[in-house]
Amino acid sequence: MNEELLKEEVLSIGHSVETINLLDVTPFDWDVVYSFGPYTPKDDIYETVGYKWDTISETVNEGMNQIVFLNDRKVVCYLYGYPENNGYGISFESENYKDAGYMLNSKDDLNFQVERSDSVVYLRN
Repeated sequence: MNEELLKEEVLSIGHSVETINLLDVTPFDWDVVYSFGPYTPKDDIYETVGYKWDTISETVNEGMNQIVFLNDRKVVCYLYGYPENNGYGISFESENYKDAGYMLNSKDDLNFQVERSDSVVYLRN
């Protein structure tokens, strides 16, 4: 459900907007977000986030998103798949690399560049 809300927020970003704070487009509470690279095994993701859930899939190709938002160590939003199919994508790297993925804290600098390609909105930092 939160993934749909996130999608609506990202797709409603005005065309003149060039940068946006990630907190401004996440309509749910979160304290940590992870980005996992292609081919990251499920077990590595579970170990990194410290939480198992059923709907996780392994990314099978370059360019796929696998973003996990957590609040109080529970998954509150899971973004998976190709940005072209989802209508939007989020990508980031950070100095904080833990086990299998990059991590951002809600207190970090969360300014993302807004880029558009065809009808897809990309948030990149």
